[in-house]
Amino acid sequence: MSKNERNAILGVIGGVLFMTGDCLLYVFPGRDPAADIDPVFASMPVWRFMLSALLGLIGMAFMLFGFQSLYSMTKNVCGRVMQCLMIIGGFGVAGTALAHFNLGSLMPFIYKAVLLSGGDEVLAENACAIVADWAMPLDLLIIIALYMQFVVLAYMVLSGKSGLGRWFILISPIGAVALGVIWSLVFKGTAIGGAWGSCESLGEGLMYLTAFYYWRRISHPN
Repeated sequence: MSKNERNAILGVIGGVLFMTGDCLLYVFPGRDPAADIDPVFASMPVWRFMLSALLGLIGMAFMLFGFQSLYSMTKNVCGRVMQCLMIIGGFGVAGTALAHFNLGSLMPFIYKAVLLSGGDEVLAENACAIVADWAMPLDLLIIIALYMQFVVLAYMVLSGKSGLGRWFILISPIGAVALGVIWSLVFKGTAIGGAWGSCESLGEGLMYLTAFYYWRRISHPN
């Protein structure tokens, strides 16, 4: 296995770690994955939020390897404009741990802290909403930068420059979101139903599978 192939696989593992971290937040009795501020936070143990944040940090480190593989692929098949867009994506990858914390663990931490300090649910929700508003611009910036990778990846796949089938576009956030929709319908009302909210994080890692198969095709042309 070449260095680029290995790094691509590490990137996929990073996405799986992010997905696992999300599941710690979303898979819980009564939890609504669509709610950023959920009263269920009051009954969720703090270790879930802490472990989720830790998995986000480790996942970011793994995804940086995946980014290296995808960027090397971009340099092989694209011009300077797409390479520059991919570099922006690298800044997004470097910020994923922070965005994961802000959008995942931070709200439950604040919610429980307000309740334990003597506040009620209304005060806890208001505190979370205020902090969410403060963090939103930075989170959006990170997400936009992160998905520059997908813009370039889609260009490489759909234009044929990657040399891979155009169906590879499905091994990406597109396919992961579709999986999430199906999951939410099939497992609605079950203990694992909330896992659909973690599929988007999986999709971020799945992008590196295309890089893996690109490098595999290069190293094993027959």
